[in-house]
Amino acid sequence: MSDTNPIGAFPQTPVAPRSRRSPGGMPPTTTNNGPLPIAPQQGAPTTRRAAPSPFIPLHVLDAPSQRLYALAIYIALLAWKFYDWAQVVEENTESFWLFLKWIAIDCVFLFGLPELRIPWLELSQPFVVVAFFLHAIFDWMLMFNVGLPWQSVLLGFFKVFYDRELAISEHQVKISNILHNSSLIMGRQIINILPEGSVVLNPETIPFCLGGERKIASIPIYFNATLPIEVELIRIDLESNAQEVIKLTRTQLRDIERQAKRQADGEETAVRFDFPAKKPGAYRLGKVLDEYKLEVQRRTPLTYVVPCPRATISSSSSSNRCIGESSDLSLQVEGTPPLKTVYSRSINGRDPSIHYQTLHPEGFSSPLLDHARSVTLQGPAEENIAWAQSLPVSVSLDELMHVGGQWQYSVDEVHDAFGNVVKYASPADDPEGKPKPKHLVQNLVVKERPRIRLRGCDPATPLKVPKGDSIPLPVVLNFADQVPDNTAHSLSWQFSPIDTLTESGDHGDVVSVGSYNARNSHDLPRISAPGLYSLTSVTAGSCDGEVQEPSSCLLLNPLEPKLALRAEEIPDVCAGNSIGLSVNMDLIGTPPFTVIYDVVSNGVTYRDRYVSVQDKLRYHMDLIPGTSGHHTYRFTHISDSVYKNPLKLTGPEYLLEQDVFAAANAMIQFSETNTNTCLGDEAPVEVLLTGTPPFTLEWEVVHDGKRKQYKVKDITKSTYQIKTAPLTHGGEYTIALTGVQDTRACRISLTKEEIKLSVRRQSPRVSFGQVEGKRRIRATEGSTVKLPLRLTGEGPWKVSYTNLEESDSPRIMEQTLESDNDFLRVRESGLYSITDIWDNMCHGVIDQKTSTFQVDWIPRPELSVVLSPSIQETSSHYTVDSVCESDISSFEVSLKGTPPYHVNYEVRNAPLQGSSSLSRKEFDSALGRTFIQMDTAKAGLYTYKFTSVADELYNNNQKLEPVEVKQKVNRKPTAAFTKPGQTFKYCKSEQGEDKIPITLSGVPPFSLEVEIKHQGSPIPEIFRTQAINSNSYELQIPRNHLRLGMQHIRIRDVKDASGCHSTSDLGGGSSVQVHLYEAPTIYPLETRADYCVGERISYTLSGTPPFEVRYMFDGTERKAKSDTTNFRRVAELPGEFTITTVSDKASECRAPVNIMKHIHPMPSVRISKGKSVQVDIHEGSEVEILFEFWGTPPFEFTYTRSSNAKKGQKSQVLETKHDVSHEHSKVVRANQEGTYEVVAIKDLYCSFSTQQQEAVVKGQKLLQ
Repeated sequence: MSDTNPIGAFPQTPVAPRSRRSPGGMPPTTTNNGPLPIAPQQGAPTTRRAAPSPFIPLHVLDAPSQRLYALAIYIALLAWKFYDWAQVVEENTESFWLFLKWIAIDCVFLFGLPELRIPWLELSQPFVVVAFFLHAIFDWMLMFNVGLPWQSVLLGFFKVFYDRELAISEHQVKISNILHNSSLIMGRQIINILPEGSVVLNPETIPFCLGGERKIASIPIYFNATLPIEVELIRIDLESNAQEVIKLTRTQLRDIERQAKRQADGEETAVRFDFPAKKPGAYRLGKVLDEYKLEVQRRTPLTYVVPCPRATISSSSSSNRCIGESSDLSLQVEGTPPLKTVYSRSINGRDPSIHYQTLHPEGFSSPLLDHARSVTLQGPAEENIAWAQSLPVSVSLDELMHVGGQWQYSVDEVHDAFGNVVKYASPADDPEGKPKPKHLVQNLVVKERPRIRLRGCDPATPLKVPKGDSIPLPVVLNFADQVPDNTAHSLSWQFSPIDTLTESGDHGDVVSVGSYNARNSHDLPRISAPGLYSLTSVTAGSCDGEVQEPSSCLLLNPLEPKLALRAEEIPDVCAGNSIGLSVNMDLIGTPPFTVIYDVVSNGVTYRDRYVSVQDKLRYHMDLIPGTSGHHTYRFTHISDSVYKNPLKLTGPEYLLEQDVFAAANAMIQFSETNTNTCLGDEAPVEVLLTGTPPFTLEWEVVHDGKRKQYKVKDITKSTYQIKTAPLTHGGEYTIALTGVQDTRACRISLTKEEIKLSVRRQSPRVSFGQVEGKRRIRATEGSTVKLPLRLTGEGPWKVSYTNLEESDSPRIMEQTLESDNDFLRVRESGLYSITDIWDNMCHGVIDQKTSTFQVDWIPRPELSVVLSPSIQETSSHYTVDSVCESDISSFEVSLKGTPPYHVNYEVRNAPLQGSSSLSRKEFDSALGRTFIQMDTAKAGLYTYKFTSVADELYNNNQKLEPVEVKQKVNRKPTAAFTKPGQTFKYCKSEQGEDKIPITLSGVPPFSLEVEIKHQGSPIPEIFRTQAINSNSYELQIPRNHLRLGMQHIRIRDVKDASGCHSTSDLGGGSSVQVHLYEAPTIYPLETRADYCVGERISYTLSGTPPFEVRYMFDGTERKAKSDTTNFRRVAELPGEFTITTVSDKASECRAPVNIMKHIHPMPSVRISKGKSVQVDIHEGSEVEILFEFWGTPPFEFTYTRSSNAKKGQKSQVLETKHDVSHEHSKVVRANQEGTYEVVAIKDLYCSFSTQQQEAVVKGQKLLQ
């Protein structure tokens, strides 16, 4: 085995080697039976550093014992700590010193424990620190009695083991032993009344039934104070009304006798015997004889034992239903009527509803229908009881089933007329989860009825399909509520061919029936024959459905599309040549049509061109090619809305050919019909010419209702540019082409080719706007200035400008502006002039009168010091008159600029001793003049240097010259007590004065003002001294300025020869306390003088703890100490308790007092000489009960009569009585059975109760 510890195991405890002394007194030798350790190899690295040995060697004390002692010490300290906490709670002892004590003890224990180096208790430094802080928090919570929920529980736990308090004898006594004194009330009287013999059959009239698992009905018979030797029972048959006498066997009688003997020692006198009834009938007691062969008193009510009720539920048909059908169930119940059945009905496993049915046969008569059940059970024996026999009753459960899903009817309970109940447990309530028998449950499946209709088809909107194609019949299947998982269904329809329909569109004489079995709701039948289809029925599962409208659909096979062409040539108006074809199309089919054709122009083929014809059967189109030559048009396919696959067109009638000579034409090449032109500019227009050159082009220009004709000949190119004259008038110009001719000299008139030109009515203009009525502005230096412009034209504008004051050759600058009231942004001062203007396309003009704008800078802010008699000006700075420390001093500065102002300055202090200091300050001012508060907190030379000033417009004036102001601050005199914080203590009875030493600094002579503040008085007293000519002084305060309690003496003011003085607080060492004490006093917390044994006598002390209290008890003087202002002792014995003197720690005066308390003994009572006496009497006899009292009469006592205790049962208080006795004994007569005990006793002074377990003093509420 390896000598290393396994992972997760504890290390072995170090144990000192055990020594064994030889018999001859030889020194001990150590034996080692293990193998020798392996020698370390040379050069092998050291894997583990040897741990330091424990402070206490292990051979002196082994490691487990050291750990045990450490744990014992910790537990002892913890117990001591809890004891101190209990003293804090009970005695209200000083918390602060206890807290410091336990902080020190925990610190020594926790930090000293690791130094002992006990194995397994070598705690790390972080752990010790955390543990110490946790203990400190715990000590604070205990010693200061921080309220926590567990404190009351813990204090109660300690009270169980330690419930002792100081008594008058200065010994610890257990308060519970004094209060819970069982010898104060002793004895009790028990009275038993002998019972009379009787027998009763089924006194609680419990109903019984036989049937099913109930084979025997156990009818209880009670024998009270009697031993029977013969018992007869009479059974009346329910059907024949015949009587049968049944006698108990000897074995059964012996069982009754043995049971009575077993109960003889107990409290019970009645014996119960359960008679096993195996036959239905009405049972009553017959003759009953006791052991003396005398007939025993008996009650003879009838006990009915009937067959147990039962029920079955059945269905006359299958378990499948459709919505709207009835449940058609039958419920058969058998038992003693009237019967009541409880059955439940659930739908889809939810919302089970409970139903009740009260049943009895028709014409049935029973006393239970008119009278109470108790009357029936106690009726005479001769009455006919045939009504109690079991009868079958059947009832129909016919309910309309309106919801689809799983319906379950289940019988839950059956009740008969006597209250016998048979419950049938559901699988959820059965422990084994067994299902109910089949005759108690009926499950029905209610299916939804399907609904069908047609979608998108009716006689007004027929279906159209190509001939020979099929289409799904658009049937829509739905259900009223929930769609079932299986939507398979069957549907049928009627069909009439299209040629057999009547004139009204209905079915004719030829009608055929079609059907289809669909697998789901998306499975639709397909139809192809044209005619009328009408849905007739639908079936899903076993339920017939409903056919909704629309239910009829008309299927048509339209004619195939056909095309007929008629073409004519389009002649040229001049030469008579053909320039194209005019084609007319005649169409047959269902619009819209699509006609596809190919074009071959001069050998180049253009395929699949098409023409769409919408909602008409005739169409016209012109085929005019753009080039001369031979052109062929072949129409290849046609389709319509029904025959969507194009049908091929064949035959020569679908081929058109022509030879075309193109006519002359001219077109304007502008992409837009309207263009904009600047005023005075020319407008070029590009024209495209087609035909055979040379061309002659004619056009006209229209403006303001005037036309001007133009004509150009011998144009050899296919393009030509028309240039207009300068357009000097604004408005709209129209350039229209009027005619063109080519080399064939055939003039073609043009009517559609024209272009409109919009000419500006004026040129763009620019000028400077005004700011506050002038073209001049003042702004802060270096800021961006916006110069207002007024622009006309269409933006954006480009404005060129220059600064005329910039230099000898000013530069030209340019800005782009977007709006007609935009701004020109500049950053330099000067005179700005506009040099040029352009808008988005036109050059503009400048208004010379408003083309300039002047920009000036606002001056920067300035600062200066205002001269006054206390301020002198020198060449480099200003000087302010000197002041004392903490005096108020200021000077005024003047500000120029735009308010408000912001000023930054530096304050440099050069003290009389030490190095100088520098601080930076700032202030804001809204006025032109402001005062600067000067710093006089410390003595020295102060220099105020103003470095920057800002106003509303300028953040900083960089050109400001620094301004300096200087002032000297003199040191204030000081005065302090030589021993600050010292407390001077005096008794009020002593007449003496003490001197308080004071140390002063400054220039003598001094004058002092001393403040005396009495504790509890908000207004202090002022005491002033005469002139003091030295730096030390002995202060004497007359006694008339002092009061009882604490008073704080503080130096309020000191003044020296320089005129400086110090007031108010002078630091932490400027006050002392004078405490004037009065002799301590003691007061009782209660004004009463009479106490009882076991009570606490409490006093309150005034003075300074601890106190010493001397008192007399039974002629003996005793001395006690109290660490708090509470003094409390437990009265353990009767006697006279008198407090004589009291003293405290603060004063040596002993105050004489005389407070006397009388301690009375507790009253006691004994009943029946203090013993438990039991007496047996007969009904009507009486017993005398003797009560004996000890104490001071009169006596008030409370006693109870309780039921006699029985085995396994607790006695109960039956009666409580209260009585008064003026003597030491009293006799009370009693004739009722029970146990008589005293529970409370009270004399003239004290009282005691076994219920409250505590003494109550005179004057409190009397015992109830």
